Amino acid sequence: MKFELLSESELERIEQDSRKVLSTVGVKIKNSKALQIFDKAGAKVDHDAQMVWIPDNLIEYALSKVSHSFIVWDRSGSESYDLNNGKTYGHNVGGCVRIHDYALGISRDATEQDLILATGLIDSLENIHVCRPVVYPQEFPAEIRDIHTAACMLQYTVKPYGVSAYSIKNLDTILRLVSLVSGSYDAFLAKPFIWGSVCPASPLNYSESTTAILMKYAEIGLPVAIAPCPVSGGTSPVSLAGTLIQQNAEFLTGLVLVQIIHPGCQVKYTTRPIPMDMRTGTATFGSVEMGLMSTAIVQLAKKYGICSDVYGLGTSTFAFDPQNGFEKALNGLLPVLAGANLIAAAGLMEDALTSSYEQLVIDNTILGNIFRIMRGINVSDETNALDLIQKVGPGGNYLLEDHTRMHARQELYTSKICYRSGNQQYIEKGFTSITDAAHEQVQNMLAKGTTRVVDDSIAENIAALLREMNSTISQHKS
Repeated sequence: MKFELLSESELERIEQDSRKVLSTVGVKIKNSKALQIFDKAGAKVDHDAQMVWIPDNLIEYALSKVSHSFIVWDRSGSESYDLNNGKTYGHNVGGCVRIHDYALGISRDATEQDLILATGLIDSLENIHVCRPVVYPQEFPAEIRDIHTAACMLQYTVKPYGVSAYSIKNLDTILRLVSLVSGSYDAFLAKPFIWGSVCPASPLNYSESTTAILMKYAEIGLPVAIAPCPVSGGTSPVSLAGTLIQQNAEFLTGLVLVQIIHPGCQVKYTTRPIPMDMRTGTATFGSVEMGLMSTAIVQLAKKYGICSDVYGLGTSTFAFDPQNGFEKALNGLLPVLAGANLIAAAGLMEDALTSSYEQLVIDNTILGNIFRIMRGINVSDETNALDLIQKVGPGGNYLLEDHTRMHARQELYTSKICYRSGNQQYIEKGFTSITDAAHEQVQNMLAKGTTRVVDDSIAENIAALLREMNSTISQHKS
């Protein structure tokens, strides 16, 4: 099954125009070390203006060196997964600041306990294969929230996940935490179960901190996601093609820098182009244009032979309503049909400000349906069942046939929350919608308890490191 939104000539034009942006407009990079690296590699650099113009030969060099794999390991280090293997994997939204409280019917600030529970929930959802921190706990100081978030993720999920750091100093602390779990820094780098993520500031701007973090990932050889997030009509052209050109230039800038520092380093194309609602100025994660641009980005990533990670199951509504459902289904299906390696944003509500336990469960089901669509229809001697049709004949029944028992689970996708048996069972349980069924599943999962996935000794070492960090911060403030 293959869907191509852009023709080959259209894709080539967007790719070539993004190169023109890099060679004529340039990119502002506010990091002196990076400017020196680009200068030495042959790019045109204005150190005073902090501007870099990247020629075609450097882009070709980077594309010839970048790995065509994106490999992450399970927590035990016994099995690795190449996320650029032709399959599609699901992952959740990352970095929401609020959580929808089902019992109260309102959204509130997210807490560390919410992150623990949501992370444990994700560990049990079969269609979310890799993860991000669903929420950032708001009770921690903003400047170290990333560290506390990473500490929590390390203790409550065995799935590979992406980490974001607010500063190079915080990244060093996060790497210390990761080393505690792996046993040593070298053991972690040998079999990394996380990847790093950076987000340049559109339009065409890499901050000092973002660039330093990106270079650190490259220096240590950690797989890295480069994730421009332009807002069409605000920080990129309102035209979809214009946004695609700009974000590709932003992505290629990071790619070139990484490959100059560490040829062969694994890179993931993780752009999040977001249309603006021109009436309100809001970045709209549920707009169909986001699905269209994500689909085109999949094509660009395929052209480069690089792993793609796109949105996704986005929605702009804060409610569990029809808008929520159709926005997520449409924007999730389009890029997967094009061959996305990762489809993101399970659990997202309200333009990525809010997440929800129930939404995670519902989106797990949406992903299950999408993955079933992608399996298509298997045509073979066994599935054609011609002998069986001849055996049963007119007026017969297939229910008790061995063929039905053998193939039912593979052929038919069954959801735990979609109701297909009339209304009586819903009425008996007091359910009024799929959200009630999702809430029941959440309650059942949480009733089993959320347990740490690390030994007590490792958990204590993590806690000790956090105490040390908090004490240092308190001393500096006093």
